[in-house]
Amino acid sequence: MQKGIFERYWWGYAYLLLIAGTVVALDQGTKIWVRDFLTVGEAWAPWEAISDYVVIVHTWNTGMTLGILKGTNGLFIAISEIVCITILLLFPRLVHQRNIIFIGLGLGLILGGAAGNLIDRVAIGYVTDVFLITNFPVFNLADVSIILGAIVLSLVLIFDQREPEQN
Repeated sequence: MQKGIFERYWWGYAYLLLIAGTVVALDQGTKIWVRDFLTVGEAWAPWEAISDYVVIVHTWNTGMTLGILKGTNGLFIAISEIVCITILLLFPRLVHQRNIIFIGLGLGLILGGAAGNLIDRVAIGYVTDVFLITNFPVFNLADVSIILGAIVLSLVLIFDQREPEQN
């Protein structure tokens, strides 16, 4: 029985880290590309048909979305670290009681997004934002990942009403 528990968490962590790693790779790839090919403030519209609504732009911030808490990079480094550590520590407890596929997806997206922005904050001192959609603040893939992960996790926690497994 112990082997089954170990295997469940081993594969669960592998799944969680695969999702998080994919998010980090895609997020960092887009940010590196933008920093290498666009100057700060420069925009590029790769899709002419929707260029009035969606553009790639090189911006950055040291706070959070909409410029809130600008200049508090250290605070967000600490918050990101706490989020990443908490996800890694609480993962076994959550998957013990819920659907491992959806819990892993939600937490993996949040972990990847938090880690992606944490890398920027630690390595270059700010977060690079990339995408501008009309009527939205500029954002990056890490931001989208955190939001999608929170939605998935919320839906699982609300609608998956399983009873905790007995040991």
